[in-house]
Amino acid sequence: MFVKRKSFLLIIIASMFFSCTKLEKVRLLQLTLTNHQSSKQTTEEITEQTKIVKEKVREAVNAIGLVLVRDNSKEKLRPRGSGVVVRANGIIATNYHVIQNGQTGELYPEIFFEINKNDSSVDFERYRLITIIVNKGQDLALLQVIKDEKDQASIGLPAITIETNPVEILDDIVIIGYPEKGGKSVTVNTGIVEGKDLLEEWIKTDARLIRGNSGGAAVNGSGKLIGIPTKIVVDSQEVDKDGDGFPDTTQSYGAVGFLRPAHLVTAMLGQLDKSSLTLDKPNTTKNSNIIQQVAPVNLVTIKGIVIKSGTNDEPIAGARIGLIPAETDEVTPKNLLCWGGSNADGWFELNKTVPPGKYCLKVKAFGFEPYTQTIEIKEKQEIIIIKLGKSGG
Repeated sequence: MFVKRKSFLLIIIASMFFSCTKLEKVRLLQLTLTNHQSSKQTTEEITEQTKIVKEKVREAVNAIGLVLVRDNSKEKLRPRGSGVVVRANGIIATNYHVIQNGQTGELYPEIFFEINKNDSSVDFERYRLITIIVNKGQDLALLQVIKDEKDQASIGLPAITIETNPVEILDDIVIIGYPEKGGKSVTVNTGIVEGKDLLEEWIKTDARLIRGNSGGAAVNGSGKLIGIPTKIVVDSQEVDKDGDGFPDTTQSYGAVGFLRPAHLVTAMLGQLDKSSLTLDKPNTTKNSNIIQQVAPVNLVTIKGIVIKSGTNDEPIAGARIGLIPAETDEVTPKNLLCWGGSNADGWFELNKTVPPGKYCLKVKAFGFEPYTQTIEIKEKQEIIIIKLGKSGG
């Protein structure tokens, strides 16, 4: 009797185990189907996002044109670089070196802007330009389409949108322009943001920059302008192939492209709006023979002294001082602009000069509380006095 009951119990347990296993398999199947559907949905979303990005970049392409120059009306126009429409009423941004004659150092007397109506180089519109603002130090210029004042608002060029948010390292970018070897049709290529130089105002990229790309546009996935392609630095070394001790050729090992950040263009547009060149409305700009200059920025050396708080100015040696952008709080290798250390008398001088503006000053010293202060650096900067209090520990 006991054996029969035992067998009966074993049958019930086995049945329960089988049922649970079967139920678990059903749940697993449902989970697999759900994950598959979720994966399929994600793929579809990615495909849709890719389409949107491409469409936005194509819209930005319409705002990029070819800059042509000549010394007089008898000469044939020759391509010189690229330009980007930043306002629909005919304001064009480009590099200063694109419109400057490298031999004479003067601006070309005749500058034209050619913008394609489609992807071909056959159907295009050409406009005569005048230079209105130049920033020689940062190699930028704003030009304006020449038209009668009454027709100025009716130009209606496709203008690009300028990105207001800062770029980040590894952001995807697209370079748009008219490289010399690419003919008279627009050329695009992709890359990423490799780095940023906050003090020198550069964005670094691995995207391919070729002669003629200068003055064009670097845009993000939203088709917004993030920078102006300006220069390229090639890593090259001389190579001695035949072993005679003299270099025979040069080997290239890569290159870094440099872009001027778009906020510099925004600042120049702001200067344009405040100047006498504009009417009451920014989109009704007057023609003028006056070329405004963006004043060069005077860089400032930051010096100071670190002393103990509540004492007779007793100096603190070995303090570490760093400067970061004002809108940040944490010090990282990416945002540390310059740094230095205090000597035996508490004096310090940071290792790099900086332009005037607001910054965040960070100080650390052994046995003292960390110090953080937002400071305003002026062109005629006074000595900074930093007082540190002893730490509680």
